Amino acid sequence: MHKLFLGGFIALFAALPATTTYQLNSYGFGSGGTAGSSTATYSLEGSSGDFSGSTGVSTTYNSKPGFIQTQQANVPKLTALDNNGNIYYNKLHFTIDTQNNPTDAKYLISVSTDNFATVTQYLQTDGTLSSSLILGEYQTYTNWGGSSGSLIIGLLPGTTYNARVRATQGKFSESAYGPISSVATASPTISFALQTSTGPSPPYTVSMGSLNAGVVNTSAQTINTTFTTNAASGGDVYIIGKNGGLLSASQSHLISATSSDLSLGGVTNGFGGQNSSVTQTSGGPYSVVSPYSGSGGNVGIINTLGRSLYTSSAPVTGGAGVLNLKAKAASTDVAATDYQEVLTFTAAANY
Repeated sequence: MHKLFLGGFIALFAALPATTTYQLNSYGFGSGGTAGSSTATYSLEGSSGDFSGSTGVSTTYNSKPGFIQTQQANVPKLTALDNNGNIYYNKLHFTIDTQNNPTDAKYLISVSTDNFATVTQYLQTDGTLSSSLILGEYQTYTNWGGSSGSLIIGLLPGTTYNARVRATQGKFSESAYGPISSVATASPTISFALQTSTGPSPPYTVSMGSLNAGVVNTSAQTINTTFTTNAASGGDVYIIGKNGGLLSASQSHLISATSSDLSLGGVTNGFGGQNSSVTQTSGGPYSVVSPYSGSGGNVGIINTLGRSLYTSSAPVTGGAGVLNLKAKAASTDVAATDYQEVLTFTAAANY
């Protein structure tokens, strides 16, 4: 009987299990560890039997292996990071999308000016930034303003800031950072314009007409001002008179500026201003300052001391005021054709 023996080898090939949407990077088991250990400064959780392998990464996801990874909080993101319509020049507004984390989850907001290349700061509970990280800077969604959000303050004007958020709930559960949001703070702005109701460009002239004794005269034209600023504390429009009233240089005689009701019989003469309209497009509110807020014959003094005429305590857009001038002469006032006053209006923002 003849036997035939064939010599050779069998080649065995193995491949990692995969589909078109995933690949298991390793069959190996982790080295195991202790269920938990801690000191006064750290806690460590370990387990045996976890699958080990490489982190899966693409442009849209990051998937890490192991059971411990399943305990991590959901990765949150910033729903909004904005400068309030190009108004905020030293702060930014943000809101958090919790991504369905539990209500007791806490969130850390980090901020950078170079997309986290070398600069990272952390938002503190008072809204300012710190380069040092402490546990107290992890706050709940509610503490970060809930759906209304909160503010990052103390920022530089005209600067782009990058911000991101991460979540944690208890020990061993801190998520990765969510996507980075970026926006620039606004630059400080102020604009001011003045014209009369009949003249859009200087030189501006307002006529008081003929001043008859005992009669209150109102200027034929109004003085119209507009004011806009994104200053955190708004701003003011001021008025000042060169002469302190209507002065006749030829007669060296002055009808003095006053704050009073010119229509009263006891007030023999005087000169002043009275607002007739004040509005704003947005922000503010923009309002007239007493004593220019009167009606009837009531006027506010316009003299050599600069006084606030219109004001806003918050950023305002399109603040508009319309001012009338009123005067009354007495029978004792010297007749002249050159009575005049020179008015100066200035605007200042309160940053």
